[in-house]
Amino acid sequence: MGKIKRFFKHIEKFFVRRKQQLIMHHLLYHAGGKELIARYTRDYQPVYEPITETSPIWTCWWQGENAMPDIVKACYNAMHRFSDGHPVILITEKNYKDYVNMPDYIIRKQQSGEIDLTHFSDILRMMLLAQHGGIWMDSTLLIPSKHLGTFIRPEDKFWSCHHHTRYYNISQGGWVSFFLACGKGNILPSFIADMHLCYWKKHKKLIDYLLLDYTFAMARKYIPAVHDMIEKVPITEMGPLGKCLNEEFSEEKWNEFCTRYDFHKVTYKIPLRKTTAEGKKTYYGHILETYLSQP
Repeated sequence: MGKIKRFFKHIEKFFVRRKQQLIMHHLLYHAGGKELIARYTRDYQPVYEPITETSPIWTCWWQGENAMPDIVKACYNAMHRFSDGHPVILITEKNYKDYVNMPDYIIRKQQSGEIDLTHFSDILRMMLLAQHGGIWMDSTLLIPSKHLGTFIRPEDKFWSCHHHTRYYNISQGGWVSFFLACGKGNILPSFIADMHLCYWKKHKKLIDYLLLDYTFAMARKYIPAVHDMIEKVPITEMGPLGKCLNEEFSEEKWNEFCTRYDFHKVTYKIPLRKTTAEGKKTYYGHILETYLSQP
């Protein structure tokens, strides 16, 4: 059975890698990637301003704070609680134009449904970081107890969750798109934002759900300054709390979640229960008790 499993794993890896190669080739030669890389490696003079103590935390809930599900509101409150003085700015449909100058054709494609909100937010987060710097945190990112400054230092030029991975994804553990930070004018979000704009000028459909990760991978592979910047980020261990939200709460395990891990990616996309079938409190229930009140 072991040999059969390994055989199919090799087959899976081959097809995943082949798909990735085809997508990268398309982005390079049919979406403006080759020309953009040449411009960034030839003409771009990176600023590399550091993250500062007042760099904003950016997060987004399109419909506004009052429309947040409970677990998202709990995450939002925890961002405030452990922000270490970084201002927390909630991006919504009503205020995003106050912070970025989004091209009209991108707005039209989003309004028509060609670009869904998830991938519109991919462009938005990179434009925010390129123009203002700061820390992007997805709305379902929970900081349970550690203050932000303990793992994202003000002198850092770039930070993301550089991690070990068992999977064949295009990022290969170099980053996560839901949690990253940089100073104003950083070359990486600037390139990624421009790559998305180039792509959507030429396309009406999304080539792959993970387009953002592919543009990260392009920058890492073809722009030496980006490669060096990513590789200098220390390894971080992602928390597993999102996989056990409906499990019975354990104080001992919760303490481990708070002390061993800096953050956890949770979700609102599954049915969440405050108690188990036996009436015991769940981790989801504990999160609401701990963070749902005002920060």
